[in-house]
Amino acid sequence: MNSLVLLLALSVGAEERELVDRVVAIVNDDVVTWSELQLAIGPYLEAQGHEAKREQLQKDALDQLISDRLLNQQVAEAKISVEDDELERAMDDICRQNNITREQLAQAVESRGVSMGQYQEDLKRQLVRLKLVDIKVRSRVVVPEADIRQEYDAENALETRQELIQLRHLFFRYGEGASEAETARVMERAKASRSRVVSGESFAEVAKQVSEGPTAASGGDLGEMQEGSLLPELAKALKGMKEGQLSQPIVTPNGIHIVLLEGRRQQEPESYETKKTKIYQRLYQQEVDRQMRVWVDELRAQAAVEIKL
Repeated sequence: MNSLVLLLALSVGAEERELVDRVVAIVNDDVVTWSELQLAIGPYLEAQGHEAKREQLQKDALDQLISDRLLNQQVAEAKISVEDDELERAMDDICRQNNITREQLAQAVESRGVSMGQYQEDLKRQLVRLKLVDIKVRSRVVVPEADIRQEYDAENALETRQELIQLRHLFFRYGEGASEAETARVMERAKASRSRVVSGESFAEVAKQVSEGPTAASGGDLGEMQEGSLLPELAKALKGMKEGQLSQPIVTPNGIHIVLLEGRRQQEPESYETKKTKIYQRLYQQEVDRQMRVWVDELRAQAAVEIKL
């Protein structure tokens, strides 16, 4: 009996034979079996909890298994292999990128129910595939500068840029659960300090003398801030203020603020030069993936593929 058509195994009865596997696809001189296909779709069926999509899952999984066979044949034809020192370097890279030790990597692998030996074999297969991609696909990949610029412009058009606010403040602290009398005393100090600024004294000098916040030494300079990072009470008070305007005392849970709005401006987008490399890397990988699919389709068109599902 042709072994490419049926794989037989002995059943419990010595003279009885039971069909336990069969070929579902022939790819050149290689085969894909029913048991491989069921193993491939098993996790997805379990995740869904039903088999309503079994037919589509089987079709998609079989397509992937056929592609895998074609790629394995290309690996064999190109005589690609991965040496032990290459595997070791790859594992070192994984540890370095994730800031973990080899022992921690082993623990993470085994916690997923995979042995370290199986993990190394899987990694070796990935490295072999990467070498194959380098040989067969990467030479096809081109990312024009115009595409990078177009992606940069598209990203900028979608970005929501916040308003940046330049502030100085005077801060007068009162303790949690402060009495009305204590709160009133702090308010009087805040109003008196505000009057000094209104009368012409430098806001920065007044802040150095009376402010109780950590910015006192720098003249109350809060720097440039996004509106979303402000205390709600400050953000509300600033809504109607213009540049150069001084707020009334603003009561917050921890104390009283008086703010000077020094300026507003829209946040500038990151420059093209800053984002260019990251965009290029993303577009490059997308093009590698696309060219890989094109190449596998070409292999399949040239191969002798017979589906027996």
